[in-house]
Amino acid sequence: MKHLLSLLTFALFAQIETPRIGFWRDAQSRVRPLHGVAGNFIPGAPVREDVVAFAWYGDGGWLRSANGIERLDASGATVARLPDGEARFSANSAWLTNLNIAYRWDGRALKNEPVDSAEFAVPDVEADRIEPIGQDWWHVRLRGRSYALRTTPGREARFEIPEADDEAR
Repeated sequence: MKHLLSLLTFALFAQIETPRIGFWRDAQSRVRPLHGVAGNFIPGAPVREDVVAFAWYGDGGWLRSANGIERLDASGATVARLPDGEARFSANSAWLTNLNIAYRWDGRALKNEPVDSAEFAVPDVEADRIEPIGQDWWHVRLRGRSYALRTTPGREARFEIPEADDEAR
C-alpha cells in the first residue's frame, strides 16, 4: 500500500507544469514563453524569431516582424494581421503611427477606430526596451540585462531574468 501511494503521488506531481508568466522578447529578438514564479524564471524555447517589436498582456498580445503586425491569442497563435509599419501597442489596440490609424481587437476581429494617443503613452526612461509580458508584469532590458518587473500594487518587485539559451524548454 505504501508503494502504491508513493507511485500515485509521483504520477500526480508529474502532471504539474511550471506556471507561464507570459511571453517575452529576448536579446536576440526571439519571442519565448517565460515560465516560473517571482524570482525563479525559466525562459522557454523560441517560438518566433526576428521580432522587431513585441507586447504581451496576459490574454493576448501584438508582434511586429518583417511579415507585418500580428494580433496573438492567449496561446501565442496569430489570429489577425495588419501591414508592417511603425506601431505602438496597448492591450487591445495597435496604432500604426506612420499611417495614423488605430485598430482595436474586439475578441473576434480588428476594427478601425480613432487614435487616442494617451492610450499608447510610453514612459520616458533610459532602458533599452520596455515591453509588457503578462498581467502586472513588464520586461525591461537595461545595460545588457533583462529584468521582470511586477507592478501588482503592494507587491511591486524587480527580478532578473536569466539569459535564454537554445536548450531551454
